[in-house]
Amino acid sequence: MTKPSSAINKNIGLAVYLLFLATGASGLVYQVVWQRYLLNIFGSTIYSISTVLAAFMGGLALGSVLMGALVPRIRRCLPIYGLLEIVVGISALLIPFMLSMMDPVFTWSYQTFGSQFTMFSLLRFVMIFIILLIPTTMMGATLPLLSKFVSPESAGAGLRVGLLYALNTWGAVAGTFLTGFYFIPQWGVSHTVWFAVSINLICGLLAFLISRKIEKNIPLFAPKEPAAATANATSTNVTSQARHNAMWILAAYTISGFAALGLEVAWTRALVFSFEFLKNTTYAFTGMLTTFLIGLAIGSALMTFIVERIRRPFQVFAILQIIIGMSAFVSVFILFYVTPTCTDNLFSQFDTDSAAGIVWSLSVLDVFIKTALSMFLPTFCMGLAFPLAVKTIVDEIGEPGKSVARLYAYNTVGSILGSFSVGFILLPILGICKTIFLLGALQLFMGAILIYISRQTEQIRRITWITIAVLITVVCFVRLPKQTNFQQDTKLEKIIYYKEGPLATVSVGENSLGYRMIYVDNVGVAGTDPMLLTDQKSLAHVPMLLLEKPESVLTVGFGSGGASYSYTLYPELKDIHCVEITKTVIEASPYLVDSHRDVVMQEDMYRARTGIDLKTISGSLPLFADKKNWDGWYKSDPRYKIILDDARSYLHFSEKKYDVIATDCTDLRYKSNANLYDLEYFQLCHDRITDDGMVVVWMPMGGLSPAAFNCALYTFQKVFPEMEVFFMNNQPTHYVLLLGKKGPVKVNLDILKERIKRPAVARDLEEIQLAQPEKLLSCFVTGRDALNSLLEGSEVNTGDNPYLEFESPRFGIADAPVLNNLDSLFQRRENPSRLVANPQSDVDFMSRLQKYYDAAPFVIAGHRAYRELRLGESCEQYMKAKEITPDDASLAELLNYDELQRRIKGRPYDMWARLQLASAYTQQHRDQEAVTEYMQALDVMKDLKYAEKSEETKDKKEILSNLVTLYYRNGQADKAKELQTKIDALK
Repeated sequence: MTKPSSAINKNIGLAVYLLFLATGASGLVYQVVWQRYLLNIFGSTIYSISTVLAAFMGGLALGSVLMGALVPRIRRCLPIYGLLEIVVGISALLIPFMLSMMDPVFTWSYQTFGSQFTMFSLLRFVMIFIILLIPTTMMGATLPLLSKFVSPESAGAGLRVGLLYALNTWGAVAGTFLTGFYFIPQWGVSHTVWFAVSINLICGLLAFLISRKIEKNIPLFAPKEPAAATANATSTNVTSQARHNAMWILAAYTISGFAALGLEVAWTRALVFSFEFLKNTTYAFTGMLTTFLIGLAIGSALMTFIVERIRRPFQVFAILQIIIGMSAFVSVFILFYVTPTCTDNLFSQFDTDSAAGIVWSLSVLDVFIKTALSMFLPTFCMGLAFPLAVKTIVDEIGEPGKSVARLYAYNTVGSILGSFSVGFILLPILGICKTIFLLGALQLFMGAILIYISRQTEQIRRITWITIAVLITVVCFVRLPKQTNFQQDTKLEKIIYYKEGPLATVSVGENSLGYRMIYVDNVGVAGTDPMLLTDQKSLAHVPMLLLEKPESVLTVGFGSGGASYSYTLYPELKDIHCVEITKTVIEASPYLVDSHRDVVMQEDMYRARTGIDLKTISGSLPLFADKKNWDGWYKSDPRYKIILDDARSYLHFSEKKYDVIATDCTDLRYKSNANLYDLEYFQLCHDRITDDGMVVVWMPMGGLSPAAFNCALYTFQKVFPEMEVFFMNNQPTHYVLLLGKKGPVKVNLDILKERIKRPAVARDLEEIQLAQPEKLLSCFVTGRDALNSLLEGSEVNTGDNPYLEFESPRFGIADAPVLNNLDSLFQRRENPSRLVANPQSDVDFMSRLQKYYDAAPFVIAGHRAYRELRLGESCEQYMKAKEITPDDASLAELLNYDELQRRIKGRPYDMWARLQLASAYTQQHRDQEAVTEYMQALDVMKDLKYAEKSEETKDKKEILSNLVTLYYRNGQADKAKELQTKIDALK
């Protein structure tokens, strides 16, 4: 038999605890890495995420249950523990190979059952469970096994097992933090796995060595006793009251697991609205998980040292459940009223990097401060609860190893149910705020029930605690924020749509200029302003005007539906497919009609807007004929189809090929966006286009360091060596388009001119001033070999080396990166005539194209000045370009400064905008318009309250002086002299 813990050498005991600390770190490394592996295959949908989590935790629960049945007979724990760790390490190495071997099965199941949600979800769970079965089962078995080793007897189990759990959780803290902030960014995924495997193998070997010192002559298992004898012994030693208490502890700890995972999901969804810069980046999620685990670790460590002195652990455990519930209530108010602004002063004390726009260390600190404020207290109390639960259940029924196994298994099952219920049911129905409240109430009432059934608590105290629980719940519910939207109105934007969906929170805001923007988890993804419309329309029109015979397209991401609509304008297309991961994005479409032009329609909203019943319109088809929950949704084009799936997963499993695949993504820093810019994704796109097909990728320039920007381009070039780069210079946009084919891009002028003259296409392009074929083609910048000098030596973004995912968030959104990255491309600028397959067919066109090419540097210089708010210089540069290409419609729009006009309309007292617009008119010799703006500015000044009289005098002098100049220029000397007299009179 294993020696009693009191007889174990202190150094040996310390060594065992340290082994469990180390394997706690490796366990979290595996969880992070395996989730990356699986989500890269199955996609990042809510169903995939929940399935992966359930399979992982299901394996842990199974391991705990199996070890719980086996542990009473085990005499030598350490060699078995060593074997478990070695098996974990070896099987972890085999996971990538197993995934590769199972890929044909994954593909078959997707193609056979992909349309049958229940069947496919079940198959996916079974397949993932099988792959993770061995390592997760082994991992789940370790806690019950070592619990028996450190505490073979019931006495002191709370302390020893609690310390074991605390150290393992501290290991998890280290594993989470280091994996997210150092290991994967610096080493890559495979090297990180090898490091974790080495931990398991070393710990396994050390366990064998330690066992040889203290358990050498002890049999591995005790002789198996007759079942009847075991049952009689158990029934003799355990009273009915003890069974009763143990049952309630198990039930409470199951509820605790349910609430803990549910709260983690809800807190995570809420906190992304509070973070200053990192929002929903990989670092934000790492920071939130690390903080969650720190709370558990500190709580369990603290309780470990006092648990054996607690006389009534059952009652204290019950009170803790009440405190957890109360602290969850408090977290709602913290999330609404504290975290959004609590670090404002911290950031105001430091100058941000003018190029990057952020201070990296402060951004990380912002995540940890706000996360700790929201969730530290409840997670700390959750950590306190584990040693108490162990002590209570072991004191009641004995057998530490078996008791801990049951406790751990029940808690894990609760966690699985919690993550599923919150993601699929509670969040979509109740929203984040009420979900947190409900989970808190669940914990609180569980605590009240435990107090009520406790025989050690006097009747009056039971009633008192239950009364307190009810009162707290009622008061907190009444005091819940009336407006439970985490994305609030601002001075410059009003939120007109907000919905917390299963996977993301989607909102639509309308700014003071009248433009709308759709947000996903507080990140703008598409909208109706000229730059965003250019983004969406160019993703459709550029490939459709450059390809000869396109018949099918796939657009990745619905956004505001602009690209989808533009594709419907081409009758030669037979299939127009859109893959969208978040159904809530599509549900926001009625608020973005200016972008998608009713490519999808919601019956009630359409009737309210037009007064027309959709059922009476011929050609309106159900958006999803086979989905009851989409009743009332229609599409205006029978060729159009929305596929609710992750783009990577769809391309991986579907065998359909397209002539165009257009990827429209948000910035690379957010969520899993960067995996749509890695080598494997680009290769998937390459394999899914036809021989003459094209891949077009929206590539942001902002928010990326030069190294990250070059990495993205180089990764695309590795798959498409003859890539081309377009910059749509009709607006000072912040992105480029990457075009890739299996061969060179060649433009047939006859096809280009014919298609662009079609009335529907022309109208759509006129909205963004790109209806002239010369203008559109002049947006070509560079490509092919010209990029080699820029990209040589760049990183390649791969699944194993996810450089962009971890590098992008370290660089903020600012104008400087946009301009610098654009400059690096224009330094390698090429003539667009290189793309033309038949230049001799239209010599006049080629001559006009050359003029647009010559004008482009001035346009770009104007864009730079505009972004840097040097509007006078921007106007000068645009005018130089207009001298070369007077028929360029985009220059007329740029020189009209529509944004300033809208700004003045929305904010009449904006003197800066008025003066800038008047100055621009003056430069263009639009003197009457300039005079009008200056006179209106003088009228506005009468109602303005200046802090200093000198400021008012300065503005007035400037306006009058400019008017004097204009009057003299137009031969109105009398008016000019009159105003000069007023200027002289001003002090």
